[in-house]
Formats: sequence, C-alpha cells, structure tokens
Amino acid sequence: MATGALFVGFTGLDAPARTRAAWQASVTPLVALAAALGALTGHSPLLAVPTMAVVGAIAGYGFAVSARLAIAGLSVALSLLISQGLEIPVSHTADALLFAGLGGALQVAFSLAVYAAGDRGAEKGERRWDPDAARLSLSTNLTLDSTAARHALRFGTALGVGTAAYWLLGLHEHGFWIPLTILFVLRPEADETTQRLVLRAAGTAIGLVLATALSFWLQDDGVALAIALTVATAFSYGMLTVQYALFTAAITTYAVLLADTLGEPALRAAGQRAYATAIGIAIAGAAFLLWSNPRGGGEGGEKGPLTPSGAPAR
Repeated sequence: MATGALFVGFTGLDAPARTRAAWQASVTPLVALAAALGALTGHSPLLAVPTMAVVGAIAGYGFAVSARLAIAGLSVALSLLISQGLEIPVSHTADALLFAGLGGALQVAFSLAVYAAGDRGAEKGERRWDPDAARLSLSTNLTLDSTAARHALRFGTALGVGTAAYWLLGLHEHGFWIPLTILFVLRPEADETTQRLVLRAAGTAIGLVLATALSFWLQDDGVALAIALTVATAFSYGMLTVQYALFTAAITTYAVLLADTLGEPALRAAGQRAYATAIGIAIAGAAFLLWSNPRGGGEGGEKGPLTPSGAPAR
C-alpha cells in the first residue's frame, strides 16, 4: 500500500492540488494493474523481461507529449518493476491490485484534502491538458526519426536487459534495483542522461553512507525508523525536480532503511544497492552508445517542440 502511494505521489507533483488529484486518480488504476501484472509475471524471466520491456517502452514514449505524462508512465513502470522484483506469488495477484490501488487512492484523498483546506490554485491556461495536442504529438512522433520514439525503444530495451541481468546474476532479493537505476537515469537526450549517471553515482554513495549510519544509530527503534523513512520520502519528493543527486541520496536512504526494517542487515542491503546501481548505470550508458539519437533532429528531435509545461508548442 505504501509503495502504491509512493509511486502515485510522483504524478502531477508540479500541479495545483485539484489538478494533481485528477492526474493521480487517472494513474492509480494503472499503477494497481501494473502491480498485479508484476505478480503474474515476476516468477519467470521469460515473462518478466518482455513485459518490462513493453511497459517501459510505452512509458518512455510519454516524453513525446510532456514531462508530466512521462512521469505518470514511469510511475506505472515502477509499480510493475517493484512488483516483479518482490516475486509476489501468483495467488496474491488480487492483493497486489487491491493494496497498490488503495495506496494510490490515499494520495488522491490527500490531494483533495489539501484542495479543500484552501489550496485553490488553478492550472494556468498554457499548462492545461490538451487531448488534441497530445494525440497529435503521439501520432507525429511515431517514427524512428523522432527522439521520443527512439527513446521509447531504447528505454524499454534497457529495462528489459536490466531485468534479465538480475535473473542471470541471481540477484533475486534486490536485483530490481538494476532496472530501477535505468528507469531514473535514462532520458531522451544524451547530455541529460550522462549528467544523471554521474549524479546517480554520487547520490547513491551519499545515501548509502547516510542510511547505514542511521541504521546503526537507530538500531531496532521502530518509531524512529518510521520517522526516518517518512523524512527520506519527503526529501525524495522535494528534491525530484530540484537536484537529482539529492533526490537519489534520499531515495537510496529510504530503500536501505526499508530493507533494514524488514530484517536485512543494512550493510548487506547497502552492498547490494551499490552493486545493482553500478550495473544499471553501465546498461544505461551502453544504451546511448549503441543507439544514439538521429542527427539533425534538434534539441529533442520531436515533431513539435515541447514547452516547459510539456505541452507541444505550435
């Protein structure tokens, strides 16, 4: 339930409360379905790898429309990725659907409560969702001459390779951190991807040191660990669009502390995190080396450039 709430919370993070609630309500059923799909496919690499590749490609194609739609797609892919990685028994598929959906519904309820409490800001005209423009962007970018289409195929393939890697290496407990790294660092542009690779490595190192220190300091104090997890989550949301290295440090702290609360020694979890992150960084970097963007496509290469709000400019 908490994981569903975490992923849905990323959706519409930059929007006023009412718009954010609408985006989160739209994504919640998809996050729940992805969790159920992960339970159905996570027990077999023959099912997990192609499923992750297809869902990842669809999510990556969201960049053709806007960053906000892309984040919504990434949230759905995240739900599938984590659900597969946890190897939830097929018999618990309905539970995965229910609890992920309930977690997302809690985020929607909280956004509506914030709106009711007085956050009545409205989405500005140029930032409002335009279905016609979205459909046009999706259709016109459906070509390999488009950076968005290339990114979608590159992204889905890399996620599939990352999923296959943890199966081949036998990293069943935390192997999903390999595709998780790919999901957060691989972007449509080579320069942005390179920057995120460097920041991911730095942020992960900071987070590992911080999480390990907190684990030894807090020991088995459940209340203190819960507070630390809450603070780490808050910083993850707060730093996502501000500083990627700090976001990575916060989310790494959350992941390692969460593993610690579930009974795994923090040092072991930290080592797994470092190993998986290094592999994910290598796969993401290789993805651009093996298949770059089209030449002369401009910054982004899309048919119809994106405005800061993500809506296609005309």
